[in-house]
Amino acid sequence: MTNQPKLSVVLPIRDAELRIAEEIERILDALADLSSQRSELIVVDDGSRDATPDILDTLAARYPQIRIARHGKPRGIEAAGQTGLEKATGEIVFIQEDNRPVRVEDMRRLFKMSEDETILAARAESTPRPLGGALLRRLRAWGAATAEQRDSVEQPAESTSLQMIRRPHLNRLSSPMAPTLTLSSESFSTTSVT
Repeated sequence: MTNQPKLSVVLPIRDAELRIAEEIERILDALADLSSQRSELIVVDDGSRDATPDILDTLAARYPQIRIARHGKPRGIEAAGQTGLEKATGEIVFIQEDNRPVRVEDMRRLFKMSEDETILAARAESTPRPLGGALLRRLRAWGAATAEQRDSVEQPAESTSLQMIRRPHLNRLSSPMAPTLTLSSESFSTTSVT
């Protein structure tokens, strides 16, 4: 794609000192893979009380594509996402909708969907599920170590949600013409092995 859009990722966080550095590096790597255009990562610290603000300052000094916004006291993930959306300058904006790590696979899938200019917004919701017995047996037969084998402690399955918004269309949706626009919705389910 020669005219790639500028991408923004909004990452609302709170008290994430143990994972934020790794998370930011994973997202920056994914952005570099998705687009050759300059991208930005807007981290919205929603009133962290741990060392998260200091870690963010260090990371922002190292990576020029990081922008930080702060809430002095917790206002909630939705408010943090809105703060990030207001500060985003990209044509395509990804917003993490919870205080969990971004699934890069979801970001790639949504970016692929954004190539269809009729798609104004989309959401990827992921809930990890244990692998089925038949698939596990096949993977083991091929010598593949599954996450279930690598992790000695089973992690609870937590849903995560990532939203993609095409920024230029936000103005159209909030304009007086908005009631005349026809919007449709479609859901699909995929399974992946990581």
